[in-house]
Amino acid sequence: MRHAGNEDGFVMVAAIAVLTIILGLGLGLLLFSDAQQTSSSREQASEAAFNVAEAALNAQIGQLARKWPNPKATEPETEMPRVCTAGSSTETNDCPSPSDLKLDPNTGSTSCSGTDAWGSSLSNQWTTYVRRDVKEGTAESLLFNSAKEEKELTYPELPETGALWVRAVGVVQCHAVAVVSLVTRLRIKLRFPEDAIAGNWFKVTNEGKKVIVNRMGRAAEAAPISMRCEGRKSLKECEEYSEPKEQVSPPIGEENPQSARTTLTTSQLETLRDEALAHGTFYSAISPYHCPTSMTELEGVELSSDARAPVYVEECGALKITANGTANTAANPGFLILADGTLELSGTSTYYGVIYAANLQNASGAIVKLQGKTLVVGGIIVDGDGGIEFGSSGQSENKPANLEFDSLAVNNLTISAGAAATRNSFRILPAGQ
Repeated sequence: MRHAGNEDGFVMVAAIAVLTIILGLGLGLLLFSDAQQTSSSREQASEAAFNVAEAALNAQIGQLARKWPNPKATEPETEMPRVCTAGSSTETNDCPSPSDLKLDPNTGSTSCSGTDAWGSSLSNQWTTYVRRDVKEGTAESLLFNSAKEEKELTYPELPETGALWVRAVGVVQCHAVAVVSLVTRLRIKLRFPEDAIAGNWFKVTNEGKKVIVNRMGRAAEAAPISMRCEGRKSLKECEEYSEPKEQVSPPIGEENPQSARTTLTTSQLETLRDEALAHGTFYSAISPYHCPTSMTELEGVELSSDARAPVYVEECGALKITANGTANTAANPGFLILADGTLELSGTSTYYGVIYAANLQNASGAIVKLQGKTLVVGGIIVDGDGGIEFGSSGQSENKPANLEFDSLAVNNLTISAGAAATRNSFRILPAGQ
């Protein structure tokens, strides 16, 4: 009985029990802390991957703002890649610029296995895709459908207008995040002189009694003829035509507004040049391009029912187009930019739109010549010291003049203002999309 009631060693047993409890609590806290650290690391990787994806998305939208894809383009510069990655991106292939997306070497991974939902390797730090909006123009246009959009048209088959989905994937520590946004193209009206003709001088070489310059056209009132007359001794030296023979109708009278020597800025010309390059309407004697040889090549790509991409010509010297034909339409006129050199149109051709000669060489001779039964329905503007020469050789019911002013040609002039993400279209995609 004495031995049974002996309590020697009880403290040790209690100490072991307490120690076991404390050890269990410690291990539990350690596991909880480790789980929290893993969760924090995962969250940090996810946040970093989102930042990479968003940066790639914005960079790709910036490229679309610079050059909108065009399926009709045939020149090498206009061919755009279908998928852009950090490894395939260059400064000139219309992918996001490597310098703009230069990430920390420790960001992302080059040893991750597997692919994202659209097939890009997770070893890429970032990947971008551009797809046509399959529901464009509908109430569901802002609803992204991953399965349908993945199979939609890509570069270079995309349409010139409409909306495009940009999908970007960012990868950090083998953790991928995909984001999308709907991108729309922006165009603004180009402020341009509403003159029938403008330049330093103009001359009618025909001696007949007939209307050669019709400055009324379909307008409500006669459009101005704006000659600068710089370096000319008198008004008759910069406006050479026969008033008694009614070669300009309505008569000019005493008015003589002066146009600016430079109509468009260097930046505007560069924007129009880039747009022509993107639409395959850029012409040059410098390889791999060529100079236009027909009226058909002077026709701008139709962007919509009331807008066309510009036609841009440079380094073609004395350009003569004698083949008969028609460029553009009365309902949708075009815009021809002659950066340098001269242009002569003859035959029985018709050009609907505005002809603008920047005259970058600042020549003082005839920069634009209309000969034969050629008809321009729109307007002609020549910068610098250059002039315009008319020489109609005959009239017909459909072509009563060399030039017939049309205000629609001027009012329809637009210029690309880039592209931007559509409001409320940005989202983070769930896994598998």
